[in-house]
Amino acid sequence: MKNLTLKSVVKSLFFFVIIFLLFFQGESIGLNPGNGEKDQEQDVKKARLYKDVFPLISATDLYCSFFVMEKVKLDMQIIGSEKEEERILLRENEIFYVNKGSMDGLEIGQIFLILEVGDIVESPVTGKNFGRIVMKRGRAQIVTVKEERALARLEKACGQVMVGHYLVPFEEKSELLGTDLGYDAPINEEEGSLGMLIYFQDDYEQISKGHTAIIDLGEEDGVHFGQQLVIYRKSKGKKGIVQNIGNLIVIDTQMKTSTVKILSSNTALKVGDMVQPHFE
Repeated sequence: MKNLTLKSVVKSLFFFVIIFLLFFQGESIGLNPGNGEKDQEQDVKKARLYKDVFPLISATDLYCSFFVMEKVKLDMQIIGSEKEEERILLRENEIFYVNKGSMDGLEIGQIFLILEVGDIVESPVTGKNFGRIVMKRGRAQIVTVKEERALARLEKACGQVMVGHYLVPFEEKSELLGTDLGYDAPINEEEGSLGMLIYFQDDYEQISKGHTAIIDLGEEDGVHFGQQLVIYRKSKGKKGIVQNIGNLIVIDTQMKTSTVKILSSNTALKVGDMVQPHFE
């Protein structure tokens, strides 16, 4: 009988110790409900934050878009294909001739951006001439250099690369992650720079999210790379109603113009729609 009682006491004491240790361990590693709720709340906040962050400006935006060149002064040019001198259209990894050489400072390994010069860009309202549209058509690397000529390899093509296109030194640029600020923002026509959409890619009549355009604001207006601007439309009349219709981001700047990408819109956008930087 005494042995049975002793065994019962030992068992009870053993279970008590186990329960105490489990409770103590739970407290020490934060397994109580309060800490769990806090951790879960932090995870939710992080998820919301990263959900809104995405690539605003990609490599394609940087190297396969277009811009306005006020005064075209380009002299380095593609003059022929190594394989077929009479062929005009070039393919990726193909070797082509350039009309410059070591006498002009060319060296093996240099990388160049390929440009195609297009039509004149004018203001749809005033008719002001801003310059010519210039399309970025690809990237090439110098592989052989002679005194007056060089050979280059077409590393990357954005659309058609042809004999007659120009080359300028390639500048490495950084892609941009961020948040679309949206177009639910106040418009103040008396404050800051006011501009408009003046040119659409491929001469589209209307564009929307993801398309690229030119605005008549540039570096001299304080516009900079990565800046977001609200797009709005004003109805005709003295008391025209202002309607916010979109948001865009600047992907390239010149003195008087900028290349922009549409981040969001609630309707089709047209040449002549107005733009303004975000204000607090």
